[in-house]
Amino acid sequence: MNNIRVSPGKNNVGAYLNELNLNKLRQAETKKIKDILDTYGVIFIKKQNLSSEKYQNFAKSIGELVEYPRLKGLKDYPFINVLERKPTDKSIAFGGSYLHQDTSYLAKDRPRYTMLMGIEIPNGQGNTIFSSGFNAYKKLPNNIKENIKDAIGIFSSAGPISKTRRELEARSGVKSAKVLEAEHPIVHEVNGQKSLYISPGHLMKIIINGKEDEELKKYLINHVNKEEFIFSYEWGKGDVVVWDNLTVMHKASEIKNCTRIMHRITIK
Repeated sequence: MNNIRVSPGKNNVGAYLNELNLNKLRQAETKKIKDILDTYGVIFIKKQNLSSEKYQNFAKSIGELVEYPRLKGLKDYPFINVLERKPTDKSIAFGGSYLHQDTSYLAKDRPRYTMLMGIEIPNGQGNTIFSSGFNAYKKLPNNIKENIKDAIGIFSSAGPISKTRRELEARSGVKSAKVLEAEHPIVHEVNGQKSLYISPGHLMKIIINGKEDEELKKYLINHVNKEEFIFSYEWGKGDVVVWDNLTVMHKASEIKNCTRIMHRITIK
């Protein structure tokens, strides 16, 4: 078995996994992939071009698959959601404008991981932008770290990013469900590394000692958007990307006058 070669992304956000063929995945490789994912928060695997069956099987090797509550799945693969951008679409891309952590508005059974595969990729457009919660936490002043150690965030499906979801629901023929809201600590720890859980697209309030702190909320949102924590990933056809929603935020970049199709799976 070839060793998986790891190359960190820009600003040490995520890692490329090289010399890996997911069409011939072995159990020992799956364990190593999970370890790398826990360490880096997001992994990039180029030019895999998996069938829907192989793609879904790889997702199952990471964890339990979850049906996304807001979108329809493929006919024979209900856990695979199609994210399609058409040349005639004028609205902001689904998941665009705001960094976020997927479904942070769920009180329990939040998907831990999100997986995307590039099906049709436009030239020079459609990057996914990632922000490392690990790196952002490390660079916080010590007094802020102390202040937020027990802080709670209130997250809502009606947060600022909800406009892009509602537009995609309308195109998919899915009727929007009721507003969902949840509370979560804004500091999480994964394998000894602490990370910020901010999800600006869903975050409504930060509560410290029973009181709302709007200034701290603004400070932390600005902090995770700093260029030093950001990596803009350029997609290729067949690329597979997996990220940990506890430790990595993401958003779609602007897409205009072109077609972009992605297959998405969420995983516990």
